Amino acid sequence: MKQMSLDLELVYIRDVQFGSETKVRDHVLYINREELLEVIRDKAFDSVEVELARPGESVRIIPVKDAIEPRIKPDSGDFFPGLLGGFDGVGEGRTRVLKGCCVITTGQIVCFQEGLIDMTGPCEEYCIYSKMNNVVLVAEPVEGISPEHHEEAVRMAGIRMAHYLAKASVDAEVDERKTYTLPPVPAEKKLPRLLYVNLVLAQGLLHDNYIYGSDCKKLQTMLMHPNEMMDGAIVSGNCVTACDKNTTYDHENNPVVEDMYARHGVDLEFMGVISSPISTMLAEKERGVMAIVTLARLLSADGLVVTEEGGGNPEADLMLIAEKAEKAGIKVVMGLHENAGDDGASESLANTNPVADAVMTAGNNNEFILLPPMDKVIGHLEAVDVLAGGVSNALRPDGSVNVRLAVIMDASSNLGITRISATTY
Repeated sequence: MKQMSLDLELVYIRDVQFGSETKVRDHVLYINREELLEVIRDKAFDSVEVELARPGESVRIIPVKDAIEPRIKPDSGDFFPGLLGGFDGVGEGRTRVLKGCCVITTGQIVCFQEGLIDMTGPCEEYCIYSKMNNVVLVAEPVEGISPEHHEEAVRMAGIRMAHYLAKASVDAEVDERKTYTLPPVPAEKKLPRLLYVNLVLAQGLLHDNYIYGSDCKKLQTMLMHPNEMMDGAIVSGNCVTACDKNTTYDHENNPVVEDMYARHGVDLEFMGVISSPISTMLAEKERGVMAIVTLARLLSADGLVVTEEGGGNPEADLMLIAEKAEKAGIKVVMGLHENAGDDGASESLANTNPVADAVMTAGNNNEFILLPPMDKVIGHLEAVDVLAGGVSNALRPDGSVNVRLAVIMDASSNLGITRISATTY
């Protein structure tokens, strides 16, 4: 059987600028602003604007909804299957990537369940997007629009932006190629067989993801090839706390997938990805866990690496997986962040189980950090006082903000796609 093989063709972007033509030249992405504005216009928006935010600039972006890395299939021109493109070739062939560039979408959709990015200052030590050349969508909704329609309009505008920018890379020189395939591991190596369980929010009330264009609330637990995630199969529709959400960029660049790929055939056998929706209902949680364990047993997996999305309620899913899988003789390692209080001394999880004894932490969401004022704000600075996980008096008269890590995009990501690290003693 021919194995799926995906070549990521990386084009490194060192700067973004507006110009007369959208193109990549000498590692600079030039953008025709008027063309891009036409791509993102929508009757749901009263106004649209595009701003640029580069590393080291005194810029604050708030409130942030999503982050998207521009990617495209150069042979077909497609990407984001089920939303913008078709399904042929997903997870194999060639995918062109604008590396070091990101589309950032903003909007007061649910008002408090968004985040912030500073392009300089202490925030850049926690936020991966502070180190990227960001193309920022600023779209103000028409009066009377529902939050659901507003979220859909922003989500679709963001992926259209990313697709438009990625087209500029098709004729650019490729800086690096990375090939991703899962060749069979010889049985005599006797490596542990591991599956990655990717839990995705599917809770309604704008706590949703989209797999191949379908709302995850309508989907069941499924087995996926990890290459599908790199090829835009999962798009975030989440309006949740900044550190709780896995952005579209996170799905495209999932670090667990990357690490398990690097170790495939070395000290483990990477069997694939199980994507499973996280519901608010206990019966749905139990059904999802049953399917996860059944798939793992069917594939003779020795262990599961599990990451959550969200916090609180999804920790019930984590503990149920640990309980049921360990009972079936399957080891479980999980990655998550903590809500351990300002001093780190409080109970860090909403749900625990003694069998969950192998846990990787991405940090404490509740830790405070003082961010200095920025010279420029893209968006609405006043939103900082109502961001989930923050405090009501975060904004100070001089423009500085005293916030928890929870409000900084990906500062303590459940996936570990964060600049926070730990030392083993």
